[in-house]
Amino acid sequence: HEGKLSATVYMTPIEDLENSVSFDDLGVGSHMVTSVDIYYNAGHPGVESPHAHVVLHHDEGAEARLAE
Repeated sequence: HEGKLSATVYMTPIEDLENSVSFDDLGVGSHMVTSVDIYYNAGHPGVESPHAHVVLHHDEGAEARLAE
């Protein structure tokens, strides 16, 4: 958004979390992370199974840009 990387989003299957699967050395789109949101999603096209969204916001204005 606005030519800036706003967020890195991980979609982590709930089943994997319940089965103690680890996710190590995940890439981050930018070294700067100003906030992190984690929320449940029941599924959507592309990731149909229930999962958690882990959203790393990369600057103070990222959340507002993503909301547009």
